[in-house]
Amino acid sequence: MTPPATPAGPDQSRGTAPSAPAGAAARYARANCGPEAHRWQTFPDATVVLALARTFTSAVRVLEALAVFRGDTRVRVLFAFDGTSAFNAGTEALLEGVEAGLIPWSERLSVEPGLVVTATENADLDSFACPVVVLPHGIGFQKYVPDHRTREVRLSGVPRPEFHHADNIHLVLSHPAQREQLRAARVPLAEHAQVVGDPAHDRLVSGARLRDHYRSHLGVGPDQRLVVATSTWGPGGLLGSRPRLPGALLGALPHDGYRVAAVVHPNVWFAHSPWQVRHMLADALDAGLLLMPPEAGWGAALVSADCVIGDHGSVTLYGAALDHPVLLGALGEESVPGTAVSELVRTAPWLGGEGLRAQVERAIDTHVPGRHRRAVDLAFAHKGQGGHRLTSLLYRLLELDPPEGADVDGTGRALPVPEPDPSGHPPRAFEVHGTVEGSDEVVIERFPAATRAVPSPPRGGIRHLAVYETERRHGLVSAASVICRASDGGRDEGWLERALERHAGAFASAAPVSGGTLVLLRDGRRFLVRTDPETEPVLAAAVLYTALRARVRIDGPDTGLKVRSGARRWACVLTPVEGAPPDRGARP
Repeated sequence: MTPPATPAGPDQSRGTAPSAPAGAAARYARANCGPEAHRWQTFPDATVVLALARTFTSAVRVLEALAVFRGDTRVRVLFAFDGTSAFNAGTEALLEGVEAGLIPWSERLSVEPGLVVTATENADLDSFACPVVVLPHGIGFQKYVPDHRTREVRLSGVPRPEFHHADNIHLVLSHPAQREQLRAARVPLAEHAQVVGDPAHDRLVSGARLRDHYRSHLGVGPDQRLVVATSTWGPGGLLGSRPRLPGALLGALPHDGYRVAAVVHPNVWFAHSPWQVRHMLADALDAGLLLMPPEAGWGAALVSADCVIGDHGSVTLYGAALDHPVLLGALGEESVPGTAVSELVRTAPWLGGEGLRAQVERAIDTHVPGRHRRAVDLAFAHKGQGGHRLTSLLYRLLELDPPEGADVDGTGRALPVPEPDPSGHPPRAFEVHGTVEGSDEVVIERFPAATRAVPSPPRGGIRHLAVYETERRHGLVSAASVICRASDGGRDEGWLERALERHAGAFASAAPVSGGTLVLLRDGRRFLVRTDPETEPVLAAAVLYTALRARVRIDGPDTGLKVRSGARRWACVLTPVEGAPPDRGARP
């Protein structure tokens, strides 16, 4: 029996589907647009929601908002990419990475959308007869930005003047004050604007229950503080005006008490390239900076924070909304007076250039809950209901009923804040400051040496450079007083001697062994520094180095010491290894 003829598929030569475009859009274009696209659809009666992407930032925001349609087979989401923005780099790759249905920009009308959703105000919106929803990609209208068409400045987030009288365009606002701001600016779209609240804010608040999980994922210990530095784009942002601040923070804050993360606006990443951003922050990354990727992780870092250092960008305001201590490190001239950010400026202290550690500690220790409430209340209305209200708006414009059970807590069907996956790696070289208090307590503070911004030790403090053998910077290794091995290397007992032979300027070598860290001094003496298994060799060796330099008496088989590093207090025992030469009073 001869099988029936099968219609040509979208990847076959028959049919009248348009030619496949080049690049990422080729994957799904034929099946989703053109006069015969309905032939390839499993859900041919689904209403098309067309998402317009123009920049990386707006693409991320629209992807988050589209979670309201998760699980609904009545809605088919397609994407069209307008590549005319100066910040378009990475956007198409982002959409291809999530395997979205991406059609050519020229075909955006042929799919006959029932609703258009975008988070960019610069897309061409005049050709659509269906409702168009313009989502914010930040918080309100907080700053002025250059207009690429007129070379003047415009209010960020407001569509172009030629669209101001379109009654099918609905701006989504997070607070009624933003409608009044539009009215004051004589923008007719104010009358069609919809105040729904801020689903991104609600996701952050609901994500607070996972704070310990996110902190663990970032490598932040329970007794450590996480400082998050956030920068908007442009020369007036934190990174544009103070590019060395991330490294300076890492150099000023003791490594055992703090971690530092950075959240950088996607426009910085894609105006300069991700490679360039990491290249410029190389010293900070080598010193342990947790650099959040542009597409995800910033929310988890913000939930995890103990202090936020920022500027007039939205992430700073989100940090204030989580009731974190906030320090302002920059405030661009493009900031709009009378907005929530301008109110935050009134309540948040300014971060000066000197004494970074003292300023951070004071901000955390003296923070009063609710300090930034007026700024937060001016930015966010309908708190906790943003997802629900956005769901209601989008389904109403589609003339569909939301699915049953689509909302149980006001957040709609939004996914939780994504887990962080930062760039950077643990530092491998440390400036170590040690002091002895009383007769038996040693205080150790470590600062990543790669920052090149390490403070001087306190009066009476003992300083040395300790590095792991895997440190990439030869200059730090050759200058080190203590060379350390990160693992026992399969019980390679000759490593300590070889390390001192290779590094003639080193006073000691140290390696982890069963029961502690074994340290070999240049004069041939050996000590076992016994402590708990969590103690790194650099820390264990630092206790011995400080004790020797401070002339602490190391008598008998065991000398017990109390140690403090960061908020952690622990005990160690210094034990001369049997067969070592007698103490001849040698000093580092």
